[in-house]
This record gives sequence, structure tokens and C-alpha cells, in this order.
Amino acid sequence: MTKSPFVAVFLSLLMLSGCFGSGDSSDTADENEIIPVPYSIEASWNEESIMGEIGEITELTILLVTTGEGSYEIESFITKDGEGIDANGWSVTQKPTYISVVLLPDSPGEYQLEVTITPSEGDSIVMTNSVDVAVPDEGGISLIVPQYLVAESSVMVFQGQVLHQSIESCNVVLTIPGEGTSMDTYTMSLQDDGAFSFILSELDLRTESFLVHAKASCGVFSSSEDERNTSILIEVNNDADGDGIEDQFDNCPNGLGEADGWASSSTSDADQDGCRDYDEDLDDDNDSILDAEDGCTSTIGWISTTENDRDRDGCNDLTEDSDDDGDGIPDVNDACLDGEINWPANLYNDWDQDGCNDLLEDADDDNDGENDTSDLCPKGRSNWMSERSELTDFDMDGCFDSTEDVDDDNDNVNDVNATGATLDLCPTTPLGATDVDEFGCAAIERDSDSDGVNDLIDQCEGTPAGLQVNAAGCADLDGDGVFANVDICADSPTHWTIDSDGCAIVQKPVQWTTGTSVTGPMDIVPTFTVPTLDGTFTFQNKWTGTDVYLFMFKYTDSSGNSNSGTWATNPGTFIRNLPENTHLFYGSFDSTYHNDVLSRKSDVESRLNPSEEEQWDGRIHYIDMDASNIQGGLGDMISNFNSPFFMGIDRFQRARDTGSIYAWISQTNDPFHYTYEPHQWNAEFEPEIRMQDSGVDVVTLYDFERHAGGWGANHNSYRNATFTLPENLSSYDTLEVFHEHACDERRNRYQKSDGSYGGCHEWDYLAHLYICDDDNSSSCGTEFMRWITTYGREGRWLTDISPYLFMLEDDQERRFRYKGANKGDMTIKFLFSNWGSGERTFDAEFGFTGGQFDGSYNNESRYVRSLNFTVPSETTRVEIVATITGHGFQKDDANCAEFCDHQHHYYIDSHHAYEWHPIVYSNTGCENEVSNGVVANQYGSWPFGRAGWCAGQDVKQWSHDITSWVDMNGQINELTYRGLYNGQEYNPTGESSKGGRNIVAEIWVVFYTNSTV
Repeated sequence: MTKSPFVAVFLSLLMLSGCFGSGDSSDTADENEIIPVPYSIEASWNEESIMGEIGEITELTILLVTTGEGSYEIESFITKDGEGIDANGWSVTQKPTYISVVLLPDSPGEYQLEVTITPSEGDSIVMTNSVDVAVPDEGGISLIVPQYLVAESSVMVFQGQVLHQSIESCNVVLTIPGEGTSMDTYTMSLQDDGAFSFILSELDLRTESFLVHAKASCGVFSSSEDERNTSILIEVNNDADGDGIEDQFDNCPNGLGEADGWASSSTSDADQDGCRDYDEDLDDDNDSILDAEDGCTSTIGWISTTENDRDRDGCNDLTEDSDDDGDGIPDVNDACLDGEINWPANLYNDWDQDGCNDLLEDADDDNDGENDTSDLCPKGRSNWMSERSELTDFDMDGCFDSTEDVDDDNDNVNDVNATGATLDLCPTTPLGATDVDEFGCAAIERDSDSDGVNDLIDQCEGTPAGLQVNAAGCADLDGDGVFANVDICADSPTHWTIDSDGCAIVQKPVQWTTGTSVTGPMDIVPTFTVPTLDGTFTFQNKWTGTDVYLFMFKYTDSSGNSNSGTWATNPGTFIRNLPENTHLFYGSFDSTYHNDVLSRKSDVESRLNPSEEEQWDGRIHYIDMDASNIQGGLGDMISNFNSPFFMGIDRFQRARDTGSIYAWISQTNDPFHYTYEPHQWNAEFEPEIRMQDSGVDVVTLYDFERHAGGWGANHNSYRNATFTLPENLSSYDTLEVFHEHACDERRNRYQKSDGSYGGCHEWDYLAHLYICDDDNSSSCGTEFMRWITTYGREGRWLTDISPYLFMLEDDQERRFRYKGANKGDMTIKFLFSNWGSGERTFDAEFGFTGGQFDGSYNNESRYVRSLNFTVPSETTRVEIVATITGHGFQKDDANCAEFCDHQHHYYIDSHHAYEWHPIVYSNTGCENEVSNGVVANQYGSWPFGRAGWCAGQDVKQWSHDITSWVDMNGQINELTYRGLYNGQEYNPTGESSKGGRNIVAEIWVVFYTNSTV
């Protein structure tokens, strides 16, 4: 274990103007005092879990990153196989930016390193690592002893030698027969070259020959063994050929000998086998390799084996053979010493001459560092591994770029063509790069949209020119302040608060609400589960918060009367008119429900084309059960709705009934009208969710409060509102009014069993909201809002009346008068917001009202039709703002003023503008406005277009900018107003009476100024 301190000093250079010196004031130093940075340290290994070798230094480094001023201490341990190791075998050195751990392994095993860094501040850091040291290859062993010795005297010297690369690890034991059956063992003392000797004595006392058994074992870390027997000859046998070698050891007992004047000697019979080396002995050194194949005269007693003579050339690999495997490549250059043997290492089968057979052994035939499996030039330039780098082989494919590689960067675009002309404009394309174009340039090298971000990291390719982008190459395409790579809501609307995901609340899903039961329309619908032809549908599991749901049920009464004609209307036309976020359900209350929905499914599939089927996949459901047995939220709706055959659920998870499908043009019921219901639910979503926008401040006037209605004293009701807002009113540029007109029981108009009516009111009447004077709350004649009530249904609308901001002041409590004949539970809320226009209205001049459109509308003796005004000095813009609707019909041939297109013209000098009402020319003009707030399927003539209004809709203001018309310098401007028909004074024909053709008009000249922030 070692333990030592180290101080890491964080240096900061403070660059100040002027000079540093003894004259610098202490005040200046105080002002520039450095705030200490907390001390911290981060540590990481440069390598982990590496391999080491015995006797080779292994170094590991802990990289340090420090901040602030402080110090640290370390404790270090190294163990092998759980035991501590000698301190001389390792060391730890500390430097400012790293800690070095050096290990010199002396034995194989797994070495575990642990370094604990304890900083002066914070927790200790424990760094662990490991080094695995494998058992080394210690080579083979050879034991050399004589084959036999002849005891010619009582004493004899027995000599031998053991061959091994680590002689000091060797042990040689001789086993010699003793008296009787005993065996005596003797451990030899080895010389540096492995030679040993032993004196055999008292041989004259032995009467029989015997064997000396020699056994050698060597190895520092792994043991290898060899053993040999030597015959000691005591009794002299016959020597038939008189060559001096007894017949029992004479391999040529009847060969050359005394008669031929030859006797065996070490020069003529090296292995003393009784065969003359020159002409009788085929293996002179008796190493088991015939002389014809023996490349060495080996030490007598050594025998060639595959372990000590791999190529069986008769040369001891350890001491004699410089080419152990006989491939022609010297061992010092041979990379496959243990490989194939006795094969010719020529260029054909060993291209790089490394001694490895290319076909069988060599994984890198040309020795360039690239395995043949991935080397595109395996027989190319050889032995250039030391030269090989990205400069010579850019794509590291084993081909030398300048002479072999036709595509240096391996991007499938050749560097040049046959004439040498450049083809690859990006010759060093990063390896593995994707999306390489025909010019050899990858995404990382291109910037297709010229936004300064390469295509590889550009998450928004195709950014329009001129837009500012972020590091991901993405612009704010929809102007919501959120870049496209994190903007999950494309095309965010203006005048809505955008969150960090780029979404307005109107674009986000509505969260699931846990309900209990449904007692009628507008209740939250709890979950329900129904079987369908395509599987089980569970409402909560399928809830997305962005969808609406329309249910259509077939029903046959006891008399056989059925709504099957409506239920089975052409599904192709029907489905095509549904909004895309609709789930459509077909079901049946009849006992034939299964066949009913099968028929519906077949009809739907036959009417939709393949692309439409794909679009509506998973959105059309066929309920495969008797609808009267449905449970849960849908079952509650069926039980508690007046007409449970056609109904729905809106985006707020509320139960919705459907209205009348009577088509006023054909004067028949048209099932197609049911498709308007989901459009209405979608249209109502924005007005209601608007109040949840975090950028909108709400002042409540009516909060589901009763207006009694009628034509008497209850025709008007009054409420006060205090306009205390988070910001000054002058900072808001937008004023909207949300209005819900709810009916009794939240139901459509219906006839009760006693003949009376429940639910909603019957007629489409004018409804007004007036603001009372701030100095006289009993004077309430200034119109603030106008609506047209529905025929027999509820409605909810959001209306922008920003031009009327001038009517309100900070912290005022203002009185309002609601006027209308239809009763109901009213919700009216004022929504204030600022969307950065930089202007708001601050003043206005009331211009004109309407009157009877009977030929006298422009008679200035009856009505004011000219306005003189001056523009206030702080004005930035001037507008005409008009709210105009025409009422009454069947009083003249033109059907004025409700169904005729009266135009409203404004003049200042040569300037002219007008408002007109082309919707009156369409019998379905209002039917086509369901997506703009018209309540669908009302119980009256709601589809017809009217002059300036629709039944069941708010009345919108019309405005026109006349800033360029007027004098802004205090001079009087004269505005003239005329109500015309077909561009001319209206002269009615076919009059039935003078009255009943009323135009309700509120016309202002409003002045804008800069809003405050």
C-alpha cells in the first residue's frame, strides 16, 4: 500500500488594463477578487482489463481532470489471485494530470489493481482494473543419454545432457537397480548447459546387465518431461563379426568386422551400433532419421521426435535446427514456427515470405496488417505494415492507395476514370459514411441546403434559404420559437402560447378523465368495453385525446319499423365527409346484430378504395353484440339519452347527442347530416380549450348562470365584471369572448309525453350583450357582442372583438346587460391576451346604426349617414369596425333584409370600401360553416345563408383599415356610409308591408396606438 498527498492548483489569469505594481490600490484588487471554484476531481483509466506478459512492463494510467483548489491522497493495492504481491514488482507515480501504475509480472495469473483517490472535498473515488498474465510457452525438452555402456571395470562414468530453454528449472533423476528388487534414485547436479554425470561403482560385483532409467522434468510455469533407458552390459556375449560390438547390441552382427580389418570406433561407428557408418549404417547417429534425410550429425543418445524435431530432419530444434519446420524460412523470420512442416515457402504459397502457408496458416498473406478476409488486395504490395496508415491506405482495405486502390475511400466512387480525370470530388470520405452521392461525397461532407450544417448531422435537410438554424441544422419553420428538430407540433397556430415542445395547447391531446356514470349529454363518459368484428375495443385503452367518436345503432321496433335506411346509408359518401380524427361505430339493437354488422362491414369495404381503407384502418368498428346489453359508459349513454341510436363523444370525453337530419332543400331526412356532428365537436374544441392557454387571462361574467328569457321583464339580465388583470389593460392587444348557451337538461329540444317540450328553446333569435356606461351603469345601450341563437340546440362560440378594447379600463367594475328571448344557462368569459402586435385600440368614434331596409335606409332625415371626426394625436392606425346583420323576409320580392345581399359602402373623398353578404346566394351557406362555429343539425331552417349571420353562430365583426384615407394631423375627416342593393339605392318591389326588414348595425371608427409592454 502507498499513500501520498497531491495538490491540484486551479490557476486563473485575470487580465486587467494597466500595469500590476505596488501602486495598485487595494480597492481595485477587491473589485476583481476571484471567486473560489469548488474543488472537484474526475478520474478514468486509459485502458481496462488488459493482457500482460511475464518479465514485460505493463503500465496503466488514471487520467485526472480537476477544477478548483484542493488536494487528494491515494491508497493503492495490487493482488494476484487474491494474494498481495512483492512491492518490488509494482509502483505508483503521481503527476498533475494522471496517476501511473507500473506492473512487472513475474508469474502468470490475474492481477487486480485498486487505487482509492480521496479528495479534500467530496467523496472518495475507487478505481479498479485488472491485468491478465498468461502462462508462457517454455518450449520442449530433450534428454540425451547413451543407448548402452559396457562395464569393462568396476567403475564407470555415466554421462548425459538435458536440453531446455530454462535449464535452471530442470530436474534429472537416475533410477538404478539395487540389491534384490530395490531401486535406488539419484538426483543429478546439472551444469549450465544441462550436462550431468554419475559414477557407477562396484560393477565387478554385479553378475547381470541392468538398465539405468533417466527421467528429466523442466519448466518454470508448466512442466514437460522426457525419459530414457541405458543398458549397462556386465557379461560379455559373443561378437560374431569381431567388430568389438557384442552381438546383442550389434545391428549388423554378421557384417563387416575383424575379417575385414574393421573394428567399431567413435569415428567409424558414431552410434556404436556395430554397423560401419560409411557403407552399412543407414542412421549413423541413431536419432531415428535415416542418413539420406538427416541434416545433422546429432549427439549420440538423442532421438528425433515430433516434439524436438518438428520437420524430422534429424536436427535438434533447440540446438541445431535453424529452420524447425523445414519450410525454407529461418526460424528468426518464421512467423509460424509451429505451423505446417516441410513445405516450400515460395512466392506462390507464401507471398510475404513469413513462413506461414498462405492457404492453411497465414491470415494476412501480404503482411500488411489487414486480414485476408477483409483485404481487397491480399496478394498486393507485401510487408508494408510499418508504412500502412491512413496516408497510404485511407480506407484500410489492404490496398496501397497510390498503386493498387482505385477507390481510396471505399465509397463506391472510383478516384479517377480511365483517362485520369477526377471522379471522386471527396477522395477522403470518412469510412462507413452513409448517403454518398454520385460525386463521392458523403453526408458529412455535404451541405445540401447551404445552412452551414453538414447533411450527416443536419436533422432538418431542405431548410429554406435565409432561415437561421441551430446546431442540428433546423430552423423554426412555423415561427413558434421552437426549432424543428424538437418541435413535435408542425404548423403551430399563431396567437397561441407555445410550449418547449413547440406545441400550442390546442395541438396537444386531452388527458383521460376518470368518470363514474353518464346521466345525459355533456357528462364525462367512463370507459367501456365492447367486442367488435376486429377484436375487443376498450375506450380508455384507445383514448388518444385527439379523437372524436360517432355511434350509429340499428333499431327495429315491435311493429317492424326500423331505422335501417338511415343506418345503412351509403358508407362511402358518409365516411369521406367525416373528419380524419373520427372513430365510427356501427352497432345494432336487433337480434340479428351479428349479420347486421357483417353486412355493414362488407358494404363499407366495397365502397372505399384501397387508400381510403388504409386511411380508416382501425377507425371503423363493428360492435358484435346486442347493443341493449352494452355496459359501462356507452351503456349509460344508451340508457339515458332520449335518442340513443345516433350519438357521440367529443374531444373532452363528453357524451354528445345529435340533432335533426332534416334536409331543408330536399325536405327529406338526409343521414349524411350526421357527418356534421364530429365537425361541430372539433369546431367547439378550440373555443373551449382557448381558456386553458397559459397566455390568456380570463375575466368571468356569467359562469353557467340562468338567464330566464322571454319577452317581458326577464328579457334582460345583468351582471358585473371587474377587470383586474395580471397586466395593465394597455398591454393586451387581443380581446375574445367565449359564450356557451346551455339548455335545460343539456338536451336538444324534444317533446315530452304530455305534449310539452323540454330541452332547448325553439327559435333562432338575436341575443346581445351590452356594456353599460362607466359613469352611468343604468345606461346600457352600447353593444359589446351579438349572437344568433340556435333552433333547438346548445351552442358555444369564441369571438374576437379586439377593436372594442378601448371600451375597458384597468381595475374597472363594469355592468353588462344580456338581452335575449331564449332562456338558458349562460357562460360568458372575456379572454385577454397579447400576441406582440405592438398596438391596441384606445379610442373610437361611434358612426352609424342600421334601420329599415325599405327604400329609406339612406335617408339622412331618418338616419345618420355622415360622420365628421379628427384623429387623436397618438393614433398609429384607423379602422372601420362594423357588426351588421339583416333580419326579416317575405316582405318584398328580394326577400330583404334577411335573404338579400345588401352591401354596406364607406367613402372618404375618393376612397371607397364595402362589406357584402354573398352567403345569401347559397341554400347551404350556413350548413357549410359548421367548421366555423355554426351549430349543426338544428331543428329549423339553419342551412340557408343569411345576410351577415347564421342561426346558431356568433356574429363576426367586419373591419377595414382606412389609415391611408384619413388626415392624421388634426384635420376633420368626413366618412359617408350607404346601404345599397346591387350597388344602387334599394327600391323594393312587391312589398307586402313597410316594416320587418331591419338591418341591425353597429359601426365604429376606432383608433389604434402602441401597446405598452
